[in-house]
Amino acid sequence: MSSKIDQILRTVLTRAVPKDAERRRILKLSQQVIESVSSAARRFSLNTEVSLEGSVAKDTWISGEADIDVFLKVDSRLDSSVFKTMCLKVAKEALRNYKPRTRFSDHPYVEAFIGKCRVDVVPCYNVDKGMWRSATDRTPYHTQYVKQHLNQELRNEVRLLKRFMKGTGTYGAEIRTGGFSGMLCEILILHYKSLLNTLKSATEWRDGMVIDIENHYKGDIEEVRDLFDQPLIVIDPVDKARNVAAAVRHERLWEFVSASRAFLKKPSLNFFYPGGQRKISSSGIRRRIQKRETSIVGIKVSKINVPIDVFWGQIYKAERCLANLLRGKGFSVIRTCSFSDEDDLNIIILELDEKRLPKTVKQFGPPVERRIESERFLLTHLKSTDTVSGPWIEKDRWVVLKFRRYTDVEKVLKDYLSDGGRNIGIPVTISKAIKKEGYEILVNYQIGKYLYNKKFAEFMSRYLSGRPTWMNT
Repeated sequence: MSSKIDQILRTVLTRAVPKDAERRRILKLSQQVIESVSSAARRFSLNTEVSLEGSVAKDTWISGEADIDVFLKVDSRLDSSVFKTMCLKVAKEALRNYKPRTRFSDHPYVEAFIGKCRVDVVPCYNVDKGMWRSATDRTPYHTQYVKQHLNQELRNEVRLLKRFMKGTGTYGAEIRTGGFSGMLCEILILHYKSLLNTLKSATEWRDGMVIDIENHYKGDIEEVRDLFDQPLIVIDPVDKARNVAAAVRHERLWEFVSASRAFLKKPSLNFFYPGGQRKISSSGIRRRIQKRETSIVGIKVSKINVPIDVFWGQIYKAERCLANLLRGKGFSVIRTCSFSDEDDLNIIILELDEKRLPKTVKQFGPPVERRIESERFLLTHLKSTDTVSGPWIEKDRWVVLKFRRYTDVEKVLKDYLSDGGRNIGIPVTISKAIKKEGYEILVNYQIGKYLYNKKFAEFMSRYLSGRPTWMNT
């Protein structure tokens, strides 16, 4: 078994470690971006120190997947409003030939693509360690820490871990994914010393797992868990008040744990580089939907004009609001998810046992021994026009049979989205888009209307499969 794993890891490293020519090209491009940002800063009279940070600076990037992170470090006394506006102007000016766009993480930065390489220009304050004014102030200290502690062997182990997480769909700390960040991968390798040790340890992880490589909390696990209410807690080596794993959602954590177990039991290159999906056809997806005999409901909304990082947080919130609405009306919600091509096709998927409910519902009241509550229950239901039968006593409780207000899922959605859904908690920007541009309710085969979009077809195929790709190995 170990020889097979060794062979797989050698193959992955052959593909993941950048060759000399690619390194030179990426480093040259990085230097060009640094010079362009520095020049733009001078033109705007912004006193700044420009530096290369992130995986390229730390040499933990994967071949063919380099992201260049250039930071503008400005005086810590600079006003926050000037900090944001002036730094963004500088960044956009520096990348003006590459269609720059503003993105958001904890605060705004500018992204552009030069060829296939993503370039981020990120503002931060030039502060002493621990005197943070913005979330990105820690990044230069992260870069310094990792460069000091990782040797070449460990850098390649980081590449293996990143590639394993990318292959299993657990990599990426952005809201859309809710997975493991690059920095988190680096800390895991610093702690466990190799990919295999990380995977073996992950098979035994429990909820509230704590890793503190700098021993900030002197082994006081309970104190750490009191401070951080997250399923995985990895203390930032340069800031004891921060959990590097805070972005990791429960689903991504346990998918990684399960994938680790599966790989160690049955090693395969597919965990790192999943095979391509079989050919997807619209008619095939329609047949699969029909075969399920459930009700798959899609709510399609038009383009939402907010930064994409903000958008994902809002569409996930809208998804939760709609699921809670339907549960509250008596529908059994099996599963929910959201799709976006990050352009003009956004669809929230809600899968239900049934799209129609019986006209009546049995409603339980208080125990008879509770006099005041019983009187209120009787007063409410005895002469109510929607009471079908009762109230009667069943064992020790009052019970009544009522007509439902809603029996059809489409009627519920239409009524509650008529004002944009603000009354059920739909975020403002999505609510405004619904009111201005409208929305569309799609049930079962009607979802096929948008399967012309290749990304959506792939999404629906994965959704209907309902299992991670590594389970097919």
